[in-house]
Amino acid sequence: MIRTALAPLRALLCIAGTIALGACSRSFLRSDRPPPTVYALSSHPGARAPDIAAGLKVLTPIVAPSIDSTRIAASFPDRRFDHFAGMRWNAPLHAAIEQLALGEFRARSGLRAVVPDRSVERPHYWLEIEVVAFQAEYARRGGPPVVEAHFVARLGDASTGRVLANIDADASRRATANRMSAIVAAFESAADAALDRVIATTDARLVRTLSVHRRS
Repeated sequence: MIRTALAPLRALLCIAGTIALGACSRSFLRSDRPPPTVYALSSHPGARAPDIAAGLKVLTPIVAPSIDSTRIAASFPDRRFDHFAGMRWNAPLHAAIEQLALGEFRARSGLRAVVPDRSVERPHYWLEIEVVAFQAEYARRGGPPVVEAHFVARLGDASTGRVLANIDADASRRATANRMSAIVAAFESAADAALDRVIATTDARLVRTLSVHRRS
């Protein structure tokens, strides 16, 4: 008798538990946070160098794990390293810098072809970029941050594996205001200046290399 009487009660408890679990699951999945604002690093047009009869493969950049993400990095006077809340790059930093470098090389370099690391093409030369620093730096005195873009690039010969040049390119730009659009513009300007040095040095070194090859 007791078991018979308890059966309907057990059934009701099971139904109630299932409804409550479903409600909890929905509340866990629902977030009141707004979606992050996504920014992309854009290449800037520049004067194209004279034609160079050579191709270049831009290898996947080397980036420290602390900044190789979609989060936009910032450092503070107390040596604290953090990221801007609710702000993101459109790709992990290694991919964003690779795309930016490809765009800059194709717009400014005189090289016949510039291809990404994943390309099946095998140009005679390669370029590897290491991102040493890429963050907005806040000073103790306050105000808008200064963005630092520090790239170290290695230019190599694919047929011999020999490194032809080591290129140290460091640029900094102060944001015009302490708002995200101005800070991203400073990121783009600093990266543009650093890559401009990488491109100019790459072109100049390959022109000399090809000149030596023609004479030999």
